[in-house]
Amino acid sequence: MTEPSHVPAAPPRRSLLRRAAGLSLSLLLIAGAVGAGVVTVGALHSRASVDRTQTASPIPVETRAAQRVERIRVETRHLGVIEPARRTDMAFENGGLVAEVRVEEGDRVEQGDVLAVLDLSRLDARVAELDAQKASLAAEAELARVTLRRQAELRDRGHATDQRYDEARLTLDRIAASYQQVEASIATVDVDRRKAVLRAPFRGEIAARRADEGAVVAPGAPVLELIETDRPQVRAGLPEALAAAQTVGRVLEVVSGEDRFAAAVSAVRPDVDPATRTRAVLLDVLMPVDAEIAFGATVEVILADQRRESGLWTPVAALREGERGLWTLMVVAESEDGPVARPEAVEVLLISGDRALVRGTLEDGAQVIVSGAHKLAPGVRVSPSPGEARAPSDDRVALADRPRAD
Repeated sequence: MTEPSHVPAAPPRRSLLRRAAGLSLSLLLIAGAVGAGVVTVGALHSRASVDRTQTASPIPVETRAAQRVERIRVETRHLGVIEPARRTDMAFENGGLVAEVRVEEGDRVEQGDVLAVLDLSRLDARVAELDAQKASLAAEAELARVTLRRQAELRDRGHATDQRYDEARLTLDRIAASYQQVEASIATVDVDRRKAVLRAPFRGEIAARRADEGAVVAPGAPVLELIETDRPQVRAGLPEALAAAQTVGRVLEVVSGEDRFAAAVSAVRPDVDPATRTRAVLLDVLMPVDAEIAFGATVEVILADQRRESGLWTPVAALREGERGLWTLMVVAESEDGPVARPEAVEVLLISGDRALVRGTLEDGAQVIVSGAHKLAPGVRVSPSPGEARAPSDDRVALADRPRAD
């Protein structure tokens, strides 16, 4: 019997197998994707669990104990200059031709050493001239004495008048006065000869040489500069109140670079410098000094004073700016879960180096968190590690200028 024409023919066997294989592959891909998603979600949950565990663990911090003090030793530093006690420009009182300069810059000389000499030929000629006048007056004086003696004899015999006798006597007196005048001129030339030789007035060092042989110098023109090196001084400008408090003989510490030495107050000037509004204080450096002192170098004079100031020393690194002029810092506090971070409010009294003197809610001996406090929130668990602390007796404060008024 023949089948109807509208019934479709059965699909080929190869096509059925291809469709079945494709379906199986799709199912495998879907299953793999689902499995991967499950694994990824599990990994995320696991990582979140680890993060929560790490966040809950204490944060290691470095701490330092706050130290209470009742008195502090305040040090203020003031600029000063090293200068010699004596400095002079060596010059000839009378001008002339420089014949010899015996020293160079940097030479050390003793008191009385000859430094320079003027040409003495003019003075030698003047001395010869005066000696001739002196010899001439001596001859005239001898003649005047003989004449006076004769006039005296004639007057006694009645052959000469008193007028002739008085003239002879006064002539001898005039010649004697002229003779003394010549001797005074010779003494003046001797003074000029001595002044034509320049000698060191004190022991020191030649700082400058301003004239050489052959130069004609005017009276008072500087030829050499001499400084006294054995008595260095420090000239420091202090505020008027501090300068008035200094007493002669008080020993202060002077800092020059890395070198320190002592100096005693020798004088306090009574006037105030109109430019700096300070009073000059002179200090004699107490010798010997191991450090080499260079004149003109800038130094610092340290003034120390005991001052009542109740507060606690804390590290500057622990401070954070707060509100209304206050500062905050984090300290370690005990809780049921262990040490936690707790904020404290303080007022900064003064700062010295890496320390700050504060007062406020901070207690003596509190463990202040030094570093990383800005990353902490109140109540966060911490693991404190005490850092190196200063000795409680170390209450020295170094300030660049005057401390805050009480």
